[in-house]
Amino acid sequence: MGPPGAGKSSTWKSLAKANDLRDMKTTCVDLNPKSITTNELYGYVLMATREWKDGLLSKTMRQLG
Repeated sequence: MGPPGAGKSSTWKSLAKANDLRDMKTTCVDLNPKSITTNELYGYVLMATREWKDGLLSKTMRQLG
């Protein structure tokens, strides 16, 4: 988070390149959290069944792992 031009993108790209130099795979996933609800982003529990429904972040982390 920060203002435009503060170096946010440059920072994560530099860290990804440093990982690559150490033979560590880096996978970047671009998403827009403002386009979905909080429940869709993080996940939620259906109170009727107490069942967990994964959100976008949960699903993405499972796919990357």
